Amino acid sequence: MKKLLILFFIFFNTILFSQNRTPIKGKLIYRNVNVIAANVVNNTSQMNTITDANGEFEIDVHLNDEVIFSSVQYQIRTVKITEEIMKNRRLVV
Repeated sequence: MKKLLILFFIFFNTILFSQNRTPIKGKLIYRNVNVIAANVVNNTSQMNTITDANGEFEIDVHLNDEVIFSSVQYQIRTVKITEEIMKNRRLVV
């Protein structure tokens, strides 16, 4: 019974935290050059992805989430998701 209850809470929390996440697309550039294979991490939800050959990415976010961009060659950058970013569903860094 205890295991069933634990599984229920895990399932419920997964559904609860996955709601209201909106996918946004974006592009990571540095001095007009696409940044490829950079890590894009939603620090709030712990979801992550990497940029493609064009420096583009897509990640699920929620208002006020912190998204971290990191790559070996570049300085780490953090962006807080605002209402404007949510509205446009687009982020260029």
